[in-house]
Amino acid sequence: MKKFDTSEPQKRIIPDVLDWQAEHNGDAVWLMDDARRLTFRECAQLSERYACGLHALGLEKGQTLVMLMEPSIELVLVAMATARLGGIFSTVNTDYHGAFLKEGLDQSMAKILVVDEGLAERLDKVTLEHVQHVLVAGEASARGRPLASLLDAPPDRPAVELSWLDPVQVWWSSGTTGKSKGVMHAHSSILHLAGQGRLYADANPDDVFYSCTPMYLGSPWTGTIWPSLTAGVGAAIDKRFSATQFWERIRKYKATSFFTLGSMHMHLWNQPERPDDGASGVRHGQAIPLTWDMVPKFRSRFGIEHLDQAYGTSETFVVFQAPDDRVTPWQGAALGRPVDWLEVKLMDEFDREIPVGEAGEICIRPKGPGLMFVGYFNQPEVTVATWRNLWHHTGDMAFRDEEGVYYFADRKKDYIRYNGRNISMFEVEGVAQQHPDVEDVAAYGTASDTLESEAELTLCVVAKSGRQVSPEAVATFINENAPYYFVPRYIEFAEALPRNAHGRIMKHILRDRGLLPDAWDRKKAGFTTRR
Repeated sequence: MKKFDTSEPQKRIIPDVLDWQAEHNGDAVWLMDDARRLTFRECAQLSERYACGLHALGLEKGQTLVMLMEPSIELVLVAMATARLGGIFSTVNTDYHGAFLKEGLDQSMAKILVVDEGLAERLDKVTLEHVQHVLVAGEASARGRPLASLLDAPPDRPAVELSWLDPVQVWWSSGTTGKSKGVMHAHSSILHLAGQGRLYADANPDDVFYSCTPMYLGSPWTGTIWPSLTAGVGAAIDKRFSATQFWERIRKYKATSFFTLGSMHMHLWNQPERPDDGASGVRHGQAIPLTWDMVPKFRSRFGIEHLDQAYGTSETFVVFQAPDDRVTPWQGAALGRPVDWLEVKLMDEFDREIPVGEAGEICIRPKGPGLMFVGYFNQPEVTVATWRNLWHHTGDMAFRDEEGVYYFADRKKDYIRYNGRNISMFEVEGVAQQHPDVEDVAAYGTASDTLESEAELTLCVVAKSGRQVSPEAVATFINENAPYYFVPRYIEFAEALPRNAHGRIMKHILRDRGLLPDAWDRKKAGFTTRR
């Protein structure tokens, strides 16, 4: 194991770190994907060969490459190859199809698309505006050239001058009143975070960081791929989460760290207890979020040394840390204390600082360059709007106590969080309103019966005059035209929606009254969503 020193900003360049590990730690296994194992040296060599192939296709510095791929070693190698050329890599939600897929790919403005063979058929139903080259990860396909063919390119690409402040990765955050935003990070912000915290500080040669979340999210990168790269240890990648197989997969890889989101860890908790529950071998778990009363129970049952909590956003990464130190009496909705590289204030609607004990919007700015996102991809006006008065506005609300501990209060934006995802009510409503028998809809969150910090998607529907529509028909329509997680847990019907003088739906009235007695419950009805 060799730790790369991330303290010097100018040295925070992703392919340089991989090459450094290849030179100083070359025989150590880095990427694991089921039975496949690649060392740092092999990863450096393969990513360079892919870079030569991408260069031959015309990928240049500052251009984007987009991937529609399940988690895999190949996905990471293509990302590293793109970074070598000074390009920007982006990953599209693998649950997208139809119009959602088209918009996701078009927004990336990428000329090169890499797609898994099993997902390639979705391209038959979309017309892409920017893509000129389709590379298929798998066997040869009529839909594109095999990705592996890039490895045969001549090793003669010109050197590219890279900077620590060059943008390199984009992931997409659901918009609440419009299109999704592409959160763009530079080499520096990514590697700075990777060199912080317990994962990096306590890393030892036997460590393996485990990931089983989709790689269109930021968490597998910030919680597994980038920390393992800087720490010089292994990273195990599984394509998906399984509550029944999770601990067996941990033991298979001999993983010492994991990252779960949303209700994933509660699904683990709700599994029947087993005699070997406490033999996980995990030293560091990141189960975000987990209520403070559950932390010691979860840690004890599964034999985990540390189960830290944190709050962050796609733009800022970690903002508040709450280490599982067995000393600090974290409780309630405590987020923790701010990290030392960010300045944090709670503001009112006029950007005035809020007194202790009162709720305000979490606003952030870095204490140095290269520590946060560099803007929203191709949306400079949105970047400027969120950086109002030289502070980045997160849209989340919190309050602070006299001891400097911050507590989550509410979400300012109109979205809910479900299974670790931020779901835009605007987008859900946009799909449901396309049903021919639907006149009006309102999407909002109902308290989750699984996790306090999350909500169940609820849809209140007004049918067109003289029409009848069933909840199953609405759910099926949404499932056929949008990602599966847009299908509501609950569907209600009403004669009209409550609106104010400006015509805006007053969702607080719907939330406050609770579910109607005749509300349709997807789970109780046995409705199965199709991915």
